[in-house]
Amino acid sequence: MAMNYAQENIYVLVFIRLFGLVSMIASGFIIRDITRKLYSRPGAFLKKVSLTQSILIVLSIGDFGGAFFVQFISTWMVPFHSQLLGSVGSQQSCVAQGFLSTFFYSLSALTNASLAVAYCLIVRLGWKDKDKSKNRLPFVLTPFLISIVLAFVPLFGSNYNYNAGYSCYISGAPAGCEFDPNPQETCTRGAQARNMLLVAGLIPTLVAFFILTVAVVLLIHAVLVQERRMDQYQRAGRSRKMTMESFYQGMFYIGAFAISWIPWLVYGFKEYIFASVHKPSYYVMLAVTPLHGVMNAGVYFRPRLKAERERNPTDSTCKSLMQVLHIKCCCNRKSKEGAGDTPVITTDQQTEDDAEKGDEKKIQTNALAGDPKTATINLEAAQNAEIGSEKKVITSS
Repeated sequence: MAMNYAQENIYVLVFIRLFGLVSMIASGFIIRDITRKLYSRPGAFLKKVSLTQSILIVLSIGDFGGAFFVQFISTWMVPFHSQLLGSVGSQQSCVAQGFLSTFFYSLSALTNASLAVAYCLIVRLGWKDKDKSKNRLPFVLTPFLISIVLAFVPLFGSNYNYNAGYSCYISGAPAGCEFDPNPQETCTRGAQARNMLLVAGLIPTLVAFFILTVAVVLLIHAVLVQERRMDQYQRAGRSRKMTMESFYQGMFYIGAFAISWIPWLVYGFKEYIFASVHKPSYYVMLAVTPLHGVMNAGVYFRPRLKAERERNPTDSTCKSLMQVLHIKCCCNRKSKEGAGDTPVITTDQQTEDDAEKGDEKKIQTNALAGDPKTATINLEAAQNAEIGSEKKVITSS
């Protein structure tokens, strides 16, 4: 980067690695939650994984890899001659870190957009999430291939170098030389790093954010249109419950992306345009970017935690959370005062029972919440039920 904020501060390094570790754990919980249910029954893994589950696995891998290679490893891959605290790497390890960080960050951002588009098509076109006729490769392979290309492009011109921060990324060498009037003369490596940062980093992330936002808006609009069609069958007046649930879940999803990536976009564009940034911008970006895995885990588990709390209101929040995450600990055996000992059906038990009943008419409105079985609405079934009740009233009269 153009300005060197990487002082000999062990507290900052601990902070970065801690946040990276938390993000890795959160992403691991998503992968574990998906795979444990798929392996719990006999049959091949790939035959059982659904469209959204396959995208979520790739998304979590992107979050995990980005947090590991950028935040957790951090200075360990930085060349030792940089004299940065904890730097024990070489120029080769620096290039590897830059390549992997570009790949995993791009994979995370683009897969977020792919997941939003998939949910939008499921709701608007009535796709079944487990319909095998819907090819999963375009939604999974496209972000992967684009990320590979974006990671390879900066290799031409040696644009992966130590960025005067806490890791190696797209930068000139020495750091900041790409912003000089004649970078070809002042840079020993990465003279075109300024343009590469724009092409391989900033623009793809901005495009992904735009696609994600449009897809979520179209999804919410589709649910609203469906509920409006149901108004004529509603005796108690119109209801917008599913629209509001989709709206809130969609806003959580957009917010998770925005909180993690907008500070990085602001920092990057400021650096690209003005060739310098303020120190607070750097530390805000440094603090929130590793939390993308945590944000996605929050969006993924939120509907399930909410349902668990509604089914067992007397349980403590800790117990409900451990139930959702399938963690056995002390708070699993504790409830709020007055709670009974009656066994309850857990979230996964209920969703598995629903799946066995074969309720294929459910239209998913859990906007990018992870497992689409945890929050769905059966508009067709509701409509048929209302029509049936109307016929009974007419017949009786």
